[in-house]
Amino acid sequence: MKAIVRILEKAGGYRRDLHLRIEDLLAQNRIPSLDQAQMSDFLHGLFTSCEKTIRVRIAEIVYCYDHDNPHAFNIFLACTVPLAEKAARRRADRLFVHPSDWQLESMYNGAVEAVITVFQTNSIIAPGTGNFRRYLYRAMALGALRSYFRRGENDGVRAVADLAAIPSRKLQVRSHAEQDVITRDLLNRVTSFPNLRPTVSATLACIRALGPDVALKEHAYTASGDPDKWKRDRDRRPILNPIAIAEAMGTDRYTVHTNLREARIILRSVFNADGKLFLSH
Repeated sequence: MKAIVRILEKAGGYRRDLHLRIEDLLAQNRIPSLDQAQMSDFLHGLFTSCEKTIRVRIAEIVYCYDHDNPHAFNIFLACTVPLAEKAARRRADRLFVHPSDWQLESMYNGAVEAVITVFQTNSIIAPGTGNFRRYLYRAMALGALRSYFRRGENDGVRAVADLAAIPSRKLQVRSHAEQDVITRDLLNRVTSFPNLRPTVSATLACIRALGPDVALKEHAYTASGDPDKWKRDRDRRPILNPIAIAEAMGTDRYTVHTNLREARIILRSVFNADGKLFLSH
């Protein structure tokens, strides 16, 4: 019982500190001076516990008044990434009866990429007029749609069911043993690539540890119409299972989506910059 009381008291103190720091930021139009541990708690609170209107106000203050602060970008993302997730889900629900994980992931990636672009572009917006809120939400909505309809990290890559069926002029078929060695070497190089953020590297390491039986799943399509006539259903192939990966890492699937998006962009530029590692159109 005493342990429960201590936990509740600690949680109450945490909420009070978060509330006071938010009030200070809103009153001063400046990011408060905090040490590393305090800033980490502040970012966590903004990401998990803050109301939507407060998130927008803080993002506007950071963007318009304190853009050059070394913590500005992290605070901006802590406020806008949850908004991007909700914006992507709303857009997906409007377009699809039952959005698949792939559709949600694609739109979420586009919305997050859009808020990052908003901060980096740093356009001049008059604060306190409502322009920033409209600018931010419009960017997230367009980013979600653009990412879904113009998804580009897998451009030029084509999956095939049977490599042996590909004409030899297009593909020189190697022995299974040679393919296994090449695949394992590539997997080791990708999962141990040093120029990734620790959380991204941890995500890749988790996928490798889980293995294909747990880390992969098939596309989830809606159960409408005649499945025998769906070309996409006949050509279905495994994709990563963000829920299983998130459970194994003790995080949420949207964090996994963000890490995978970053890993795809970096690893493709390093290991497949010329597009010749896989079969192309």
